[in-house]
Amino acid sequence: MRVLPHLIYLQAFEAAARHLSFSRAAEELNCTQSAISQRVRALEQHLGRPLFHRLRNGLELSEVGQAYRPGVAEALDVLEAATQGLTGARVQRTVTVSAPISFASIWLARNLHDFQARHPEIEVRLNSTIWTDPNVDLADLSIAMVDKVQLTPDMTPLGRERMVLVARPDETPHAAGDDLSDWVNARRLVYIQGKHQLWERWAKAMGARLTPKLAPVKVDNTATALEVIAGSGGLTVAFSSHADPVVASGRLSAPAGNGADTSLVHVVTFNPQRPVSPSARKFHAWLTGALHTA
Repeated sequence: MRVLPHLIYLQAFEAAARHLSFSRAAEELNCTQSAISQRVRALEQHLGRPLFHRLRNGLELSEVGQAYRPGVAEALDVLEAATQGLTGARVQRTVTVSAPISFASIWLARNLHDFQARHPEIEVRLNSTIWTDPNVDLADLSIAMVDKVQLTPDMTPLGRERMVLVARPDETPHAAGDDLSDWVNARRLVYIQGKHQLWERWAKAMGARLTPKLAPVKVDNTATALEVIAGSGGLTVAFSSHADPVVASGRLSAPAGNGADTSLVHVVTFNPQRPVSPSARKFHAWLTGALHTA
């Protein structure tokens, strides 16, 4: 005989853990917030351990909750698939992801094979965006860049970003004894226009003054900026998740070293207007794991 908690307790825990919110879990499961809270407490009593830390501004998974969540989510996915198979319902085997064009074309394009090898049955649909996302409502998951102070409980941070100065491999590297400002300002700068002004952030972090002598090139996404550098030379500042792969390949170089820390971070968010499918959960788990270990 299996000694298991009630299914409704597990459903309440999984939804609350995914949203880090009892109220959002209640909306998804069509019940009251107090019902979710009671079910989670009943599960914690059954296990004899706390699953959440109750904070003033939301929830945080305990170590036990973090360890328990993947197994519960997988078990619920198996139950859902078995039920749909029995009733003849079609199991969703697609996941639609909205992501900035540079993240999609640089990081995802290089790493998607790993997800496909793990989940060959899932069709992936990528919606590339520039600045704003007209298709965000159609996506199961959305990837965006925010400042850490803007993080909300429903956002999952995707590792720490650095700002990296990028150049062609044949660019003369910055010498330790030379003035960094003079070295940068003597070259053509490529600006990536958008919400976050990376050149200004990088210069402040590095103690450099931007007074370029040559007219700049301005583009609307990082992928284009990197191609301009590769083909025509100059300098740009890019996020490490964009710069590191092309620097590691030898196609471009990082003449000022490993880069500067930033408070900006990529995040992934489930679409609150759509039910969370097993395919979306699997992509979310893969993405967060891949970037945290990158």
